[in-house]
Amino acid sequence: MASSEFLPFERYAQHWNYGDIAWLRRGVLLYTSDVTGQLNIWHQDVGPHGERGFTQPLTSFVNRSVRVIVPSPDGRSVFFAADQDGDEQMQLYRLSTDGGDPVALTADRKVRHELAGGGVDRVGRRILFCDNGRNPADMDVVLRDIPKKTESRPLDPDNVWGNPTWDPAARRFYAVKIRSNSRIQTFVHDPVRKTTVEILPHETDEWAVAEWWTRDGKCLLMRTNLDREFRQLELVDVASGKRAVLVSPKADVEDVRYSPLSGALVYSVNEEGYSTLYTGPLAGPYRKVTALPPGHLTAGWGNAMAISPDGRSAAVLWVRGCRPEEIMWFPLGPGRSKRLTESMVAGVPDDPLPDPKLVRFTSFDGRKIPAFYYLPKRRPSGRIPAVLSIHGGPESQERPGWMYMGLYAFLNSRGIAVLAPNIRGSSGYGKSYQKLIIHDWGGGELKDLRAAAEWLRSRPELDPDRLGVFGGSFGGFATLGCVTRLPEFWKVAVDVVGPSNLITFVKSVPPFWIRYMNEWVGNPETEAEFLRERSPITYIDNVRADMLIVQGANDPRVNKAESDQMVERLRAKGRQVEYMVFEDEGHGFTKRTNELKGFGAIANYLVDHLAR
Repeated sequence: MASSEFLPFERYAQHWNYGDIAWLRRGVLLYTSDVTGQLNIWHQDVGPHGERGFTQPLTSFVNRSVRVIVPSPDGRSVFFAADQDGDEQMQLYRLSTDGGDPVALTADRKVRHELAGGGVDRVGRRILFCDNGRNPADMDVVLRDIPKKTESRPLDPDNVWGNPTWDPAARRFYAVKIRSNSRIQTFVHDPVRKTTVEILPHETDEWAVAEWWTRDGKCLLMRTNLDREFRQLELVDVASGKRAVLVSPKADVEDVRYSPLSGALVYSVNEEGYSTLYTGPLAGPYRKVTALPPGHLTAGWGNAMAISPDGRSAAVLWVRGCRPEEIMWFPLGPGRSKRLTESMVAGVPDDPLPDPKLVRFTSFDGRKIPAFYYLPKRRPSGRIPAVLSIHGGPESQERPGWMYMGLYAFLNSRGIAVLAPNIRGSSGYGKSYQKLIIHDWGGGELKDLRAAAEWLRSRPELDPDRLGVFGGSFGGFATLGCVTRLPEFWKVAVDVVGPSNLITFVKSVPPFWIRYMNEWVGNPETEAEFLRERSPITYIDNVRADMLIVQGANDPRVNKAESDQMVERLRAKGRQVEYMVFEDEGHGFTKRTNELKGFGAIANYLVDHLAR
């Protein structure tokens, strides 16, 4: 076999991606995967000890991507949400497990529909979902009776609601009201009595998020950071509001799964980007899950964790630091984990991507900014180039792994280091750190990125004249900020779907985002000068780096005009810029062929400009 340093990017990208996971019934797992080139639903038999069994696709979409799957508790139907060409205008479908084609339950591409994991009653007759059909700027909870062909919107309008979930008897449901990324409230509604009650009432920028009902429907498992820095796990009595703290770590409880029938509980704690799982009965005690290799949960859409119907095992979407994501099975008692999938189709020899080193650099205000540092195992003599990779969100988190179809591994194989920081605004480090980005885009985080660039320049193993910067979404905005406002550091830059002009960006976001923009970014009418001062396009004369800009024509979050205006201005000034537009994509990639083409171009562009 040839040395991995000579392998093309396509070899690193030759792996499957996985999405939402759910158990249909005992011994049958459902998940989404792009094995066919598009995210479709797959059925896999799983033995009592995690043995891999028969696998088959249940859908065969070509232009649609399945985002969320929700089996009915009786196992006779699968409900799911899918969008077309990356437009994120999800439509709802029902698929009989006895066979046949999916039946569309909605068909208006002007309306976005969102389906939650507990939104289907016991026999698949009544479903709860959210849509913005009444008003594009809101997300209502919709209760639909499928046989009766009736529909109601039982909760207050003029809000953004999410995650409606039936209690075990399908008599009441909870839903969350999303006021911002840092302020979420939970309400319980009784359709018969027509009452709606807030659980853990608060008017502060904090979380009180229901995760599951108890078996008797009297209590809710909730994640909350009320009056504390990190999200803890509580049991809350719906009638009295009495709270019992189950776990209160000095880190976020990031995910929770509970099986009311079996009483099994699994929760995950986010510790410096890695996930530590615990399991046990609801009342405890809880034991640390040691069956899994070091890694973390991952799910762009839907669930990353699911407890089997018998409560004896669980499945997770799991990423190790040096391998692509896999679906892992593990027992909730003693035993070893099993890998249910083999995502790496072709493979690359010698594990070219080492587990990254967690480092910290000091920013302008003395904060220690955490970052994952990927240093090539085999380096040429002399100093090597490096790429600063900036995550999106912005209230997301960089976590260790086989990122961007193996981009980090490919760069490492070419002797290029990667630094991936969690700048201020990142989640996973407490609510105070996360809130630092609010109404400060292009402010403190850009100073963090200056500190990151200076850290890279200070490293004796790195060449200060061969630094690149890369990012998507908010990371694209930050990349554009780097090349326009910190131009002295960069030889090359790649922006993927990044806002360039905060005034036009704020005016073009999805309608149900508009209510957040004044607080989150700024008001384009009353704060136009502030937004102009923070916009990368204002400083376009400063650009020195060669650039590649990648955009989806159907992007509902960052309109194509954001990239168009940047490219037009750069070219008018004679700067070197390449522009890739994908006509059948939105905010990122949904089609495997496009993903391979896009990230292949990004990988080779960086190598061509940085490697000697």
